[in-house]
Amino acid sequence: MTARKGLLTALKVLGVCFLFALCFVMGAALSGLDKIGQQVTPAQPAQQNFLGAFLTFSICAGVVLSYLILRSEWRGWPLVGAIWLGMYGISTVASQVESVFFLSDKLPHGMITALFLQGAITATLFAPLAVLILGRWRAPSPVQTTSSLKDISASSVAWRLAFIVVAFIFLYMFFGYYVAWRNPDLRQYYGGIDHPNFFASLSAAWVSNRAIYWLQIFRALLYTACLYPLIRMLRVARWETALAMALFLSAWTTVLLLPNPLMPPSVAHSHFWETLGFSLVFGALTGSLLWRSQIPTHSAGS
Repeated sequence: MTARKGLLTALKVLGVCFLFALCFVMGAALSGLDKIGQQVTPAQPAQQNFLGAFLTFSICAGVVLSYLILRSEWRGWPLVGAIWLGMYGISTVASQVESVFFLSDKLPHGMITALFLQGAITATLFAPLAVLILGRWRAPSPVQTTSSLKDISASSVAWRLAFIVVAFIFLYMFFGYYVAWRNPDLRQYYGGIDHPNFFASLSAAWVSNRAIYWLQIFRALLYTACLYPLIRMLRVARWETALAMALFLSAWTTVLLLPNPLMPPSVAHSHFWETLGFSLVFGALTGSLLWRSQIPTHSAGS
């Protein structure tokens, strides 16, 4: 890559970061989320930290999404669809179903609907424009790829999916207990108690709130469905696929750095470190498990 081309790519990525911030703000305005948020205004110090936190969130999301788009072998609408599904499914649906489960009594009227709508608007505006800005709309050169594993047996699919679901639940509970639940402010916020060890917390959750396990099974399947198109569109080595999925999931955790009118800063920061650790490990694991090597082959006319 020449210096001129590298500079041009960097400017495009910077433009994508700005585009993400703009689409996010527009989504909040069009969905009515900003008006609902004004009903529960955070403290003044939190407002002063908003710009820096929002800049961090926008840069992390914009850079990672640009990386995925630039490394993708897909073009046009298939690429837009994969980015849209990944964005909306992970950043909005997967997180807000948990908000409904844990925070339904703390959310202002209409907020959950606005959150789902805001995420959909943001992804719908961002995905096609980002693909266009980064020059990935036109079809690629006449080089196709075929998988070296043309047929995956049903048993292989089953054990991979089962392993991902079990790993999701274990990592969710592991980071929840050893990172988030170590904060007494967080335990008080949710009205929970500190169990003597990790396995005691698993047992207590199974006895007192078994629905949490079913919720995490659903979220594990949702995560897998949203990540799979992103994994399939990349024609890279296994290690890079694992890294890409870890970065993609981690980028969305930075939204917890934004001032939250419903959640004290101490609680939000604990959730940030919890979800960051979970995202890095689970993203890398899923990317590695669902990766399939691809061999480039030239079309007949080339």
